[in-house]
Amino acid sequence: MNEYKKYLFLKSAIEDLFGSDAWYALKESNHIPTWRKYGVKTLKAVGVAIAATVEISDDEWWHNIDKILSEGIERIKKDDNIDEIIATLAGTLIRVSFTQIGLMPNRKGSTNSGRLSKEEWRLNAFRSVIYTQTKEQKEHQFWSKQQRKIGVSAQLDLHDEYKQSKANIPYSEWCKNVKKA
Repeated sequence: MNEYKKYLFLKSAIEDLFGSDAWYALKESNHIPTWRKYGVKTLKAVGVAIAATVEISDDEWWHNIDKILSEGIERIKKDDNIDEIIATLAGTLIRVSFTQIGLMPNRKGSTNSGRLSKEEWRLNAFRSVIYTQTKEQKEHQFWSKQQRKIGVSAQLDLHDEYKQSKANIPYSEWCKNVKKA
């Protein structure tokens, strides 16, 4: 029987992605089609999120990401048990992660053990990853963190005070200046 705590971290991550219905579907499930459904849905969500989020990239990178995700989805559809589905999901996501960093290392047949040193893991030979944040994104991030910290009602009151102040600085800066961040 699939115990409640078995695969708990994965079940929780899938709940974060798809809500409580996903959690309840997987909670104590040994039903392989259910696990296949959420494994495939997770990889498809990764693909949709990448397509909706990555703004600058080259065609070969897109081809690599699409290939990795497609292969993972096809494998999950053929996997015979939950452990295989989870292994395919993990292997696919490792490949996607390293491809997003720069490239997936390939040390097959090598005696190089992949020591954990910067020289061994610099993966920007073909492309570089650049994370940027616009002013709007910074404000949105501040808004989200502040809301979790002080609550919606207090935040709305504070934002009203900001608007009434007619300050010519962003809300986040105003909050820091008046020590209400």
